[in-house]
Amino acid sequence: MKQPLRLLVVDDDRVIRRLWQIVAQESGLEVLEAGDPEHARKLLESMTPTVIVLDVVFPEDTGLHFLQELRHSDSWKTIPVIICSAIAEREIVLSFAREGICHYLLKPFALEEARERLREVLRLRGLLPEPSSEQNSVDAEQQDTAHPPAPDP
Repeated sequence: MKQPLRLLVVDDDRVIRRLWQIVAQESGLEVLEAGDPEHARKLLESMTPTVIVLDVVFPEDTGLHFLQELRHSDSWKTIPVIICSAIAEREIVLSFAREGICHYLLKPFALEEARERLREVLRLRGLLPEPSSEQNSVDAEQQDTAHPPAPDP
């Protein structure tokens, strides 16, 4: 039996967890939520998610410490991780990049941006088909009508 696709969201903000739940369910993923890395560790003992969305700052721990634990674990080191944080300091972003994250998404984020990041990770893992060229042209048309070009002066 094929394993279900699962997203583990590790964030102390309930609203952010709910937004990721909406995004994940639209892509057919089960969603597991953890308010901190400690709770996430307990969840990881009983299942392996397809993707993890991870915040950077927690009252008792850091996302970087948790990510380093993941990367040093034989069981979890290949799980793709998307960082979702309001922190955009260059050194912090680079420290996460050195640990092999897939994306760094800044809060606040648009649902469509989160949706695309998640789908991109799933496509790279071969878990979602590549969008057809027909779908790409429909998406481009929708973007053009959503953000019409500015008139020439």
